[in-house]
Formats: sequence, structure tokens, C-alpha cells
Amino acid sequence: NLHVERDGDEYVVLADLPGFEKSEIDLRLDDGTLVLEAAHEVEESSEYGAMSRSRRVHDFVRIPGDVDEDGIEATYRNGVLEVRLPAVDGDYSGHHIDVA
Repeated sequence: NLHVERDGDEYVVLADLPGFEKSEIDLRLDDGTLVLEAAHEVEESSEYGAMSRSRRVHDFVRIPGDVDEDGIEATYRNGVLEVRLPAVDGDYSGHHIDVA
């Protein structure tokens, strides 16, 4: 689940995503909505044959105000995704966010 809160001049969104790699996380801001998609697939071999497991997350949260898209920062550490979105006045469209 995504949690959004206001912290001074920015919105902060947190998500618990244990077990994912940064490269498996797709994050974008689309018309004021932060969209998170993540997919993790594991293939395991055992005496009974090969098995695969997958885990997918799709979630979104509406940001309650306009943000400076160029100032968005996202970090992923110890299974927790943190996205910081600086608040501004104005009208903005969709923007893809790199996760560091």
C-alpha cells in the first residue's frame, strides 16, 4: 500500500516492497496520480523439477496538489520505496520517475 503525507514543502509517499530489485520497480506520475508497478519472478530447481514463483504489485495514489516533476526523487532501500515530490503551483502532465 502507498501512503502519502505532507512534509513541509513536499509530499512523501512510502511503500513497503520487500524482495524486489530496483530494476523491477516501475514508477510514474500520471496526471497527478503516482502509479507503482513491480514484478518479481523466481525460478527454482528441486528434485521435483523446476518451479517458478512470481509476485506482482500494482498500486496508485492521488497526490493532493501539483508537484515539480523535475524535483521528484525516489529511493529504494531495505525493501522500502520512498518518493519525495516537491509541491508547487501550476498544471503538469505525466512524468516517469527513476528509482535510485
